[in-house]
Amino acid sequence: MTTRCVAATAALLAVAAGPVVAGPADGTPVAPVRVPAGIAWGGCPADLPPTLECGTLDVPLDHAAPDGPTTTLGVAVARATGAKRGSILVNPGGPGGEGMWLAAAVQRALPADLRASYDIVGVDPRGNGHSSPIRCVDTETFDKAPKPDPVPRTAADEQALLARAKAYADGCAARAGHMLPHLGTVANAHDLDAVRAALGEPRISYLGWSYGTYLGAVYGQLYPRRVDRLILDSVVDPRPEGIWYGANLAQDIAFQARWRDFTDWAARHDDVLGLGARADAVQEAADHVLAGVRAAPAEGVVGPAEVSDMVSGALYDDGQWPELARALRSYLDGDPSRLTGLYTPPDAAAANSTAIYTAVECVDGPWPRDWAVWKRDADALHRTHPILTWSNTWLNAPCLFWPVPAHEPVRVDGRGLSGALLIQAARDPATPLAGAAAMRQSLPTARMVTVTGDGNHGVLVFDRNECVEDLAYAYLRDGALPATDRICAAGDEPEPGQGSAR
Repeated sequence: MTTRCVAATAALLAVAAGPVVAGPADGTPVAPVRVPAGIAWGGCPADLPPTLECGTLDVPLDHAAPDGPTTTLGVAVARATGAKRGSILVNPGGPGGEGMWLAAAVQRALPADLRASYDIVGVDPRGNGHSSPIRCVDTETFDKAPKPDPVPRTAADEQALLARAKAYADGCAARAGHMLPHLGTVANAHDLDAVRAALGEPRISYLGWSYGTYLGAVYGQLYPRRVDRLILDSVVDPRPEGIWYGANLAQDIAFQARWRDFTDWAARHDDVLGLGARADAVQEAADHVLAGVRAAPAEGVVGPAEVSDMVSGALYDDGQWPELARALRSYLDGDPSRLTGLYTPPDAAAANSTAIYTAVECVDGPWPRDWAVWKRDADALHRTHPILTWSNTWLNAPCLFWPVPAHEPVRVDGRGLSGALLIQAARDPATPLAGAAAMRQSLPTARMVTVTGDGNHGVLVFDRNECVEDLAYAYLRDGALPATDRICAAGDEPEPGQGSAR
């Protein structure tokens, strides 16, 4: 499940032999990195904030062959406003999230003294955004609404959806085959170190969300001596056995729990929302909506697949719950316009993001090569956790047909890292709490801040929790981690009449 800037994640390449640069504390060799020339800074593409400076950096397509072909990364910087202490690399997650825009957003969120102290650097990962973007399909045709119902009702439905997954994998091979062997988290981590070198920084700080936490952990594993301060927010489970098939199964369970949070919330506000005074009544109302759009897509556009996308998107951010609830109620009252108003047709950027998500997840770790395994797991989970299971299965099903072999994931153990701060909302469905606990166990020198009662994906910058901010910004100022793991309280739940504030 993609992480909306944020959701699921990816595992990694075995390390290449060759000339060795400083790497993990245990001496494990990493791919050689050619020290790149500096970045020539200038203006930015029109879709980025004008406060940024932008440039490009050519990096080896294959970091094990540093003198071979290259690919180009887009890089943006929000300059420190005072005496610079260092640079912070930022990544929003995905995989498939663009990072250049994020530099401006992070700088705006920081207090004045940290804006003065740090350059904030955003990178569009290889193949993504302004970094030689790839696409796998013509999204206007492939993703034309309404898409097929993700829940197969017959064997014929299942075969049609399997054929669709294979067509996507084949499209990736045809349109981006030259890049596919060189996409993945390890390649992204080596790219980050090339950016660090081009910036002239002996050590660099890092702030990543969602998949970006896994990328940051892998970077720290490969280059522990080059990490200054490391903040990982909405934390991925780094254990190799879960990259990425197991991680997606864990998401299916966590999204169902978060959906129950939504139905409980809607029931508490039945006087405003009118979906039912009990959670099971809210569930029944949602089932009626699904049955209706299955029989006749709303305004010919929104069917079960589109409703599933809307629901899963809202479960990342409870600020979207009021509008989702109003849309469901309006549809049941005979007005589908609110529901169709929540639908956004995928564009070229979304197609690029999905292509990178798929390409990274499919190679980062092993996937079952027998459809019977996928079907067994999806059938079993769907019986008790139906909100996401089949949609998530089909999102990842191209990995069953992926033309590039998967690699063994990197084992993250934190050796050589001076510390890290982990931030986790306790009920986050995209990166469940158990996975964050596994990352905490994998990084012995880290500290974890858990936000109880919160299920929003992305806390620092995006959810504005003062308790979390105090701890994170103290760490950025002086490198001081809390003495122990900490607990912060969530903010208020959304009012039923509000719109999204995130």
